[in-house]
Amino acid sequence: MKKIFILLILGMLVLPTIQVMAQDSETYTLLAPLPGLTEISQDKALEKYVPYVFNLAIGIAAITAVVMIVFGGFQYMTSDAIGGKSEGKDRIKNAIFGLVLVIGAWLILYTINPNLLTLNLNIAPVSIQEVKQTLGGEVSAGTGNAVAGYTLSADQIAMNANMVTDLQNRGIGVNHSNPCANGATTGCTNLVGMTYRTYKGVIDLKNACTDCNITITGGTEGGHASHGPGKAPIDLRFDTKLDAYITNPQNQKNDVQTSSAGYPIYTVKVGDRNATFMKEDDHWHVVIQ
Repeated sequence: MKKIFILLILGMLVLPTIQVMAQDSETYTLLAPLPGLTEISQDKALEKYVPYVFNLAIGIAAITAVVMIVFGGFQYMTSDAIGGKSEGKDRIKNAIFGLVLVIGAWLILYTINPNLLTLNLNIAPVSIQEVKQTLGGEVSAGTGNAVAGYTLSADQIAMNANMVTDLQNRGIGVNHSNPCANGATTGCTNLVGMTYRTYKGVIDLKNACTDCNITITGGTEGGHASHGPGKAPIDLRFDTKLDAYITNPQNQKNDVQTSSAGYPIYTVKVGDRNATFMKEDDHWHVVIQ
């Protein structure tokens, strides 16, 4: 029973991969159709096949366990030999163990999180533009070509809303609460894709300057030079108290620098990291290191 269960799990993991790699058409018919599942579209092969085989494997394992229990009981009742009865008892024990193993695994996953049993493999594709933005590195000055806008998935939009709410609850504003979901680069602000150190750094900045009005005017949306998913720079709105905090010599880690474009750059301790604040024409360009 244990060997059957292990083989079913291995088959569930290996077969879909083989099927997907071997097909080039948009829709194909399974060489060995499963009950209720005969055709699969290529773009959703794993999404459809793996959850189906997972549920089918659990059902087959449970049915097999019941059959083995019945067979073991029949063997125990009809055999006069001690060895035959012992073999029947062992068969029943093994079948019960296998049944408990299958049901127990299902119950454990359901108790931890019912969503673990859905096996949702519908992963949003990543565009080439997003990959280029992510791998483009980080720069501390607002120079270079502006990046193009990009479309957000439903999960990214939900994550962005959660981030906006979290920051607002901490007293940090976002210039536009609506994200640039459809590739826009103005009139909206993206937070999703922001690095953790930047997100935490903004919170640390607010904790250090509680009277400052901190508002994010530029995040990971397109249109901003050096900005984008996975990159550190963000833009903050000018504020009298925030400006005073950044330019206060007592808060600075070193002498004021000057960018190639002539903008002053201040390095300030924020939490456990240093942050550079470049004073551009109408905002602070911030990189938390």
